[in-house]
Amino acid sequence: MRRPGIMILLLLLALTVSCSGRDARDASPEGATRSSTTGATADSSPGASTTGAAAPSTSGCGRAPDAPEVTDELPGDVEQTITVAGTVRTYRLGVPDGYDPEQPTPLVMNLHGSGSNAVQASLYGGVTQGANERGILTITPDAIDGQWQIGAKGTDGDFLKALVADIESRYCVDPDRVYVIGMSLGAWKAAVTACAMADTFAAAALVTVEVHPDSCPPIPVVAFHGTADETVPYGEGSGHSFPDSPNAGLPGTHENIASWADGNGCDPDPKVTEIGDDVERWAYTDCTADVVLYTVTGAGHTWPGADIEIGPTTQIIDATCIAFDWFAAHPRSD
Repeated sequence: MRRPGIMILLLLLALTVSCSGRDARDASPEGATRSSTTGATADSSPGASTTGAAAPSTSGCGRAPDAPEVTDELPGDVEQTITVAGTVRTYRLGVPDGYDPEQPTPLVMNLHGSGSNAVQASLYGGVTQGANERGILTITPDAIDGQWQIGAKGTDGDFLKALVADIESRYCVDPDRVYVIGMSLGAWKAAVTACAMADTFAAAALVTVEVHPDSCPPIPVVAFHGTADETVPYGEGSGHSFPDSPNAGLPGTHENIASWADGNGCDPDPKVTEIGDDVERWAYTDCTADVVLYTVTGAGHTWPGADIEIGPTTQIIDATCIAFDWFAAHPRSD
């Protein structure tokens, strides 16, 4: 799932992210104008655990934020560190404009792709800026050398678990509205993390990779994949037009999404709706947990709706906005 890194000059590009839907706060946020600064350092023990599912809020409620709010300057979030099992790991923290430390707030973890990093992930999909509009906290972790461990266990799994626990101890997080989104290898890691930490993550959004881990409990998932993706071919089963792709042996999108539908107890036949000229929405019904796939005809290994086009990219839909709508509609339930 390797992809070329986005050049640092993208930091100079302006993005405009505007998502429809409910704001997580009672009032719409005003535009932030403050300059971004470097975040504080946070330490967490490797054995930190997350707040129980039944809790209406986390222990961080009532604590003043230790990072500035998201600004209009890109990428808008700030770098922080956490020490897990003696290793210092970096991530970016986005605190929404108007954050209320007394109000339980949704949290979204955003995972970058292979060879990428947290700055690029914040920029490319506009997740931090979109979350700011809705009053959502974001954490965008850095993998070591740009590569996530594929499995749920390991040092990366410990890092992501400790990171969520640390944010919940410092910020007022709604434990029923913690979500994960990722692209490419980050989508793979998002899927295995959501499945392994189903008591933490309420739903997942997967861009360009929709692998369904074995023994995954039912979790609401929305996925996006382009039919002209040369990096992780779309295909049906393993059949596709890019036999020289580095990931040619992976199951295709139809097989993957059917596996999610089966694991989530859905009717095997999706309802397919055309959106514009190049998007099909596959919605499975009668599910224990909802499953939806957006198939983008002619799109590459790209983020639908991204202002930064690094390959064939649809503007008919916006994956970031759809993901936030998906999250709003799927709080964790017991």
